[in-house]
Amino acid sequence: MKTKVVIGIDIGLTGMKAIAFDLKGNITASQSATSPHDMPKPHWSEREGEDFWAAVCKMLRHLMGKLENYEIIGVGCSAHGDGIWILDENNRPLRPGILSLDTRAFETSLKYSKKLEELLLTTGQGASPSSPATLLAWLKENEPETLAKAKSFMWAKDFIRYRLSRTVGTDLTEASTSFFNYKKQEWDPKAFELYDLSELEKIAPIVNNPTDIVGSIGYDTHIHTGLPEGIPVVAGLHDVDAGAIGAGATHPGQLAVMAGTYSINEVISAQPKVSKDWFCRSFIRKGLWMNMAISPASSSNLEWFVQTLCQQELDIAKRAGIDPYGFVDKEISEVADDPSDIVFFPFLYGNPLDVDADSCFMGMRAWHNRGHLLKAIYEGIAFNHKYHIDPLIENFQVDEIRVVGGVTRSSIWPKMLASVLDRQILIPEVSEGGALGTAMIVAVGIGQFKDLDEAAKTMGSKSIAIDPDPKIKEMIIPAYEKYKEYMKQIYPLWKNK
Repeated sequence: MKTKVVIGIDIGLTGMKAIAFDLKGNITASQSATSPHDMPKPHWSEREGEDFWAAVCKMLRHLMGKLENYEIIGVGCSAHGDGIWILDENNRPLRPGILSLDTRAFETSLKYSKKLEELLLTTGQGASPSSPATLLAWLKENEPETLAKAKSFMWAKDFIRYRLSRTVGTDLTEASTSFFNYKKQEWDPKAFELYDLSELEKIAPIVNNPTDIVGSIGYDTHIHTGLPEGIPVVAGLHDVDAGAIGAGATHPGQLAVMAGTYSINEVISAQPKVSKDWFCRSFIRKGLWMNMAISPASSSNLEWFVQTLCQQELDIAKRAGIDPYGFVDKEISEVADDPSDIVFFPFLYGNPLDVDADSCFMGMRAWHNRGHLLKAIYEGIAFNHKYHIDPLIENFQVDEIRVVGGVTRSSIWPKMLASVLDRQILIPEVSEGGALGTAMIVAVGIGQFKDLDEAAKTMGSKSIAIDPDPKIKEMIIPAYEKYKEYMKQIYPLWKNK
């Protein structure tokens, strides 16, 4: 008898993966690929629909070549959220999909930010440049012919869901990014009205739970992807929710931290609360919310520094098969007992503030070396996470904190985060949290488990507990206070530049 597996497709902004898991959570096969995208103009970030689908098909065909001895019983997709995809009456993209890295609608977001209080009371979140509502408002002003032909709007994973199942729709985690009433967890006419987009309410897609079976693989899709004809397709979900589930966060009181391109900090709750400090969005079913504080300011800053200023060491590590975090940790350990003189703002790709803040080092002197700079980067990344996490802890029940992301491979950074938070953190032994969380959604949807808690107990991984280090805590908490004070002092320069 063949081992049963479910496939989780995890699509990021620059890369994507399709991974088959057995029902104990073991990886049986995986395949990765780049996520095609274009930047045709400054501040634009787009993806051509057919190129996107072709890349997914190729990835799935390669995966299926590794699964001849397994029985595939279901498939689902998670992907980067926000941005927008617009389809015509034949369910074809009217224009390239707009990604969440796109900032063309910055001025538009400022316009609607004047309605912040009304937006919070209705949708649970303010306007941002990459939010679907802001982008649709920009399109109304700049590409009215596109919206005139629109018959549906959706998100990246919904486009792949359509190509897999030939059903149009979205799920709770994506629908709640702009036009949802955050309390009722359903489309709200007032939300459309606040963005001057009332005419689009009639084309809002059907909303499913992520675990709902929405269709099955048809013959044409089987030919293009290699997926078995007839297997069920579930609705899927936003990748940050999938990552939280893969990390073991499935019920209220659990806070998930993802340190990657974005600083993602999110806590599950049984009651909604709104604030300008976080997005209040729906989770996997009505009656659950994911309260999400994010900014594009996390470990990608370290990756940039290493690739730009440590290329020789990076090449040596790659040839030796050594994790690059090994040499970073070594250099930091040599200066670990030195005072945290240098402050680093990890804002290379964006920031959590309401101004166009820059990344920079402050406090450098001639006696500092590269190890001090790397230590400051580690601290700056931890500080930005704390900046987001503190309001969540103050306003929600937080029983445990689960942390995932490449930087958790460091032996030093997790201790820094635990120490500056003064809380124990858990590091799940999982390398593919987004795909695993998606696979769990599939397994629950097709009836292999009664709910996500049961799926997590069976398919989830063990976790390593990291406690605050008294020695690190003694230095890092005052350093965080300095970080906040420097940010306060430099804010006027950022605002007026």
